Amino acid sequence: MKLIFSKNGKTWTGVILRNNKLFYSTYNFSTKEKLLSYLRSKCNGNVEEIEDEHPIIKVINDIVNGVDYEIPQIEFDFSGYTKKEIQVLKALFTIPVGKTISYGKLAKLAGLSNAARFVGSVMAKNRFSPIIPCHRVILSSGKLGDFSAEGGAELKKKLLMQESKYLLKK
Repeated sequence: MKLIFSKNGKTWTGVILRNNKLFYSTYNFSTKEKLLSYLRSKCNGNVEEIEDEHPIIKVINDIVNGVDYEIPQIEFDFSGYTKKEIQVLKALFTIPVGKTISYGKLAKLAGLSNAARFVGSVMAKNRFSPIIPCHRVILSSGKLGDFSAEGGAELKKKLLMQESKYLLKK
């Protein structure tokens, strides 16, 4: 496994690659030490640590910073997820920048009727945020709902606002 990390302004971003596939991504950590401690806890066994601006880290930082980005070809390591969880994550990956979807509608999009709560549990386990954009999943009432990333609901709100501004610039 490779643990790759870099600074993004005042925060830190990192990814774990296993067999060159994205296994885990995270961002918005206040210190390098906190980021590394968190990511090390996600690795089983030996890990090579590299401080570098990897293309996946660049796109994560661009998403978080609200700047123009293009997601490179990424292979995801879905190990540990069930077939239904993978269906939800793949369906979520299709939601465009600046759009939101409710938990229930995402369940239907993934072919899982009446599974809004299940979708919520998948969002909480999403290892690929913000590339697989769980911040775009909201309550059917239009309220934001919870967000398990470092920074919580405030970060979710910030990401959605940035995406809206980005779309207005285009």
